[in-house]
Amino acid sequence: MTAGKILCSFCLSLSLLTSATCAKARSGSVEVIFNPNIATYSIVEYLVARKQGQLFYIDGKRDISYLPMAALANQEMERYDNSQIIKDMQDYLEVVGQQQDLSYQVLLKHDVFPAKGYAYAIEESDPLKKAAAEKFAEQLRKFYVQRNLGNFFRNQQYFLKGAKDEVRKNIPASYMEKMEHYYGEKFMAYRFYINPFDAVPYSHVFWHGNGPMIRSGKGKIANMISSAYLPLGKKKRTGDYKEFGFNHLETTRFLITHEFGHAFVNQYLVPYEERINRSSTLMSEALTDKMGGQGYSYWPSCVAEHIVRTGEIRIALADGNGSLAGILRDRHIKENYFVLIPDFEKKIQAYENNREKYKAFKDFIPRLLDVLDETSVKSVRERLHMPVEKYSVTLTVTVPLNSGDVYITGNQSATGNWNPQKIRLTATGSTTRQITFMTFPDLKFKFTRGNWQTEGKVSGFAEGQNIEVSVNKNTDFHYTVTRWNP
Repeated sequence: MTAGKILCSFCLSLSLLTSATCAKARSGSVEVIFNPNIATYSIVEYLVARKQGQLFYIDGKRDISYLPMAALANQEMERYDNSQIIKDMQDYLEVVGQQQDLSYQVLLKHDVFPAKGYAYAIEESDPLKKAAAEKFAEQLRKFYVQRNLGNFFRNQQYFLKGAKDEVRKNIPASYMEKMEHYYGEKFMAYRFYINPFDAVPYSHVFWHGNGPMIRSGKGKIANMISSAYLPLGKKKRTGDYKEFGFNHLETTRFLITHEFGHAFVNQYLVPYEERINRSSTLMSEALTDKMGGQGYSYWPSCVAEHIVRTGEIRIALADGNGSLAGILRDRHIKENYFVLIPDFEKKIQAYENNREKYKAFKDFIPRLLDVLDETSVKSVRERLHMPVEKYSVTLTVTVPLNSGDVYITGNQSATGNWNPQKIRLTATGSTTRQITFMTFPDLKFKFTRGNWQTEGKVSGFAEGQNIEVSVNKNTDFHYTVTRWNP
């Protein structure tokens, strides 16, 4: 679900789990596919990152020549005015939040561009998010047509075929049996979508993936979308490439284990999204800085990641591989900060020890989510070695005349958890607003007039920059908003 560096020793250990099932071949196989819808989305993601500097894990200011397909697409897009599709995506993300799960689901279920319509039903309980996703999918489809991306992708068939062939040769003949047994479910099909247009940050070995699940009339289909995961040297022509960014056996097997794990987990978390979001302060007040750079700024996605990674550890233990389980714990908890994994591990043992009661993982989800209700922000901050003291802060803001209602939005529950229209300041004069609240020392915030389009430009700070304050005592601050966007 996110970009990340994979150490070779970690990958080699992890391959022990997937390779252990290779001798027991079964009829199921993995299809390796390129999807133009997903590629179009990734191209636009990079355009947005270039405009605003950062989007999810994507740094729009850095060179991406090590990803030749992404770099070539960006070079192609530079011939056009892309301001409209950039605004379309920014508007879309304001509705659905800083997450990609819904986007990938909708685009995989959409008929392949340039066709209209959907092959499968969209699963989204929030009607506003669903409508926004459908609207944005159509905007992407039109962008695909306007930019003649169909022809562009056809011209890259040599590279795309090479990438698919690399994945195919590194997939073990049978790797899903233990996962199917652990989660108590089997899928009709498994599909691996290559996405060499994803602008993943540079590392010796990197990756970004997603695992949407599709319900068809004949059964469930487990899908995984993967970026390239090896940097490539720049060539003069596409036809000069002999490596395509996917030829890394251990990473391929890791991604299969991880991303298909989301197919077993995410579908059963969707009905509990409201319950999960009730604990979102764990994210905003403790985990945001640790998770945001990995692409997990959306709390339900972060929870799903915790559970999937817990499953990896428990499956390794069930396979008798305690060494691998230890490597996974260190990797996920100490290096990637998934600090709720010990709590999920402890809780999930009740599922493992009562399989007659809990026939499938889905039956245990309500009890597993008790972990979120039982965990405090303070305890998470302590695990992350963050200060737990809170201080009183009074903010006074000078604003332009006739500004109307002014809001603060930031990384604390007292500042709205980045909701731009939740916490309104008190008018203390025609051009002054004020608020007093309790905060942890690491305070970040912005001012708006009720939505992200009306964000304020604050004197002394760059356009769009967060105001960051390190608080170590009860204190007052004063800021001046020089103008409001747009």
